[in-house]
Amino acid sequence: MTDDELAEARSDQPTTVRVVSMRQARLALLSMGLLDDVETAIGMLPEPQKSAAKIEWEYAAEVRSDNPTVMLLAGEIGLDLEQLFDIAEGIQ
Repeated sequence: MTDDELAEARSDQPTTVRVVSMRQARLALLSMGLLDDVETAIGMLPEPQKSAAKIEWEYAAEVRSDNPTVMLLAGEIGLDLEQLFDIAEGIQ
């Protein structure tokens, strides 16, 4: 992630940090029809951001609303993070 992208992601970050499990996030993305879009967006990132995002996507236990990679990918796929977390938090 470039310095400009990081600054832009931070300027858009929500004031309250929200955290859900990766399972909840993936199920929410599936219900929104965006699950496959995440893999595509990761594949289009330049290195080393692509490898870092892939590691996070495959191995993170949770998804945080203040994570710069989460914010970057959300922007890439047109994802409303508030909507994602609202749906994900309703999944048990």
